[in-house]
Amino acid sequence: NIGSSIGASNTSALAVGGNESPTPTLSAKTELYNGSTWSEQDDINTATQFYSASTAGNATLGIVFGGETGSNTAAAEEWTGAGAAVGAWTTVNSMNAAKSQFGMNGTTTSALAYGGPASPGPTESYNGTNWTEVNDLNTARYTNAGMGADNTSALSVGGESPPGARQAVTESWNGTNWTEVNDLNTARGQLGGVGIQTAGLVFGGQDSSSPGIIGNTETWNGTNWTEVNNLNSARSRLGGSGLYTAALAFGGGNPTPVMANTETWNGTNWSEINDLNTARFMLRGAGTQTSAIAFAGFVPPSTKIANTEDWNGVSWQETSDLNTARGRVGPAGTATAALAAGGTPPLSAATEEWSGTSNLTKTVDTD
Repeated sequence: NIGSSIGASNTSALAVGGNESPTPTLSAKTELYNGSTWSEQDDINTATQFYSASTAGNATLGIVFGGETGSNTAAAEEWTGAGAAVGAWTTVNSMNAAKSQFGMNGTTTSALAYGGPASPGPTESYNGTNWTEVNDLNTARYTNAGMGADNTSALSVGGESPPGARQAVTESWNGTNWTEVNDLNTARGQLGGVGIQTAGLVFGGQDSSSPGIIGNTETWNGTNWTEVNNLNSARSRLGGSGLYTAALAFGGGNPTPVMANTETWNGTNWSEINDLNTARFMLRGAGTQTSAIAFAGFVPPSTKIANTEDWNGVSWQETSDLNTARGRVGPAGTATAALAAGGTPPLSAATEEWSGTSNLTKTVDTD
């Protein structure tokens, strides 16, 4: 009690500090409310009671000040968290070949990129320092989805083959070669995909009909694809993050209007949740269902952007931009350690690495 609270609604709030009963003890605890439950967050730096909080703040950006720590204090602390990543993009070694609209998976130290609008489906492996050309896909294609844990284990799914024929082809990577496995039920390109080589999820995209924008979702069990419940908003050219039982789908278009919509997947159904701040298409994502980043893309009519947003499980927050604005990049990694490679325009081989932290509190100078 006698702490303070920050929040703009009854579905997103912070409770900060105060004292704890039954024996009154000053508290530094911070808890986040998401509309149904409270969860522990990073503590404030100094246990305090009787302080004030900015009424203009929210669960991802606020300030507390003054109060009593045993004696009166003028200290202030700023909350820039509840998951909002504080980090930056750094340019690292480029790919061997400039490319866009390709599948990619892995981590910042072990990633694989494959496909793109070039024949015969070039593949490059990343070891945390350099890119190396390795064996090509069997079926050359672009706008394919990618999933997998690292550069030894991947799945390339769907896509388009010149001059735009939609593909249902799925290929599995064993660290050396690609092998064709069972096809998607619905051939499509411009789709979203998350997961690993043996447990995947694809959603949305564009099939061969007109206009062909779909919300179809399929799960992969390591052998076969199975049709499951569709996205609420059919779209293509979207971003995604997570696993086959717990995923996010965000942004995209159908093809117009361009969307900011975010949906969460619980293994059975998609549910609408809070939107991106910047509606965009041909964006990419990295991370999980509860901690992710969305980056790059285009805003209408076709302006490339560098915007990065962080998802904390409740809402999206703007954070540090890419160094090079572009769309159609390849993604890999997590919300705190990610890669963005390639992209266009112009056709690029540039690679950037995201390094971030979460749930930051900081002390504000009151002099």
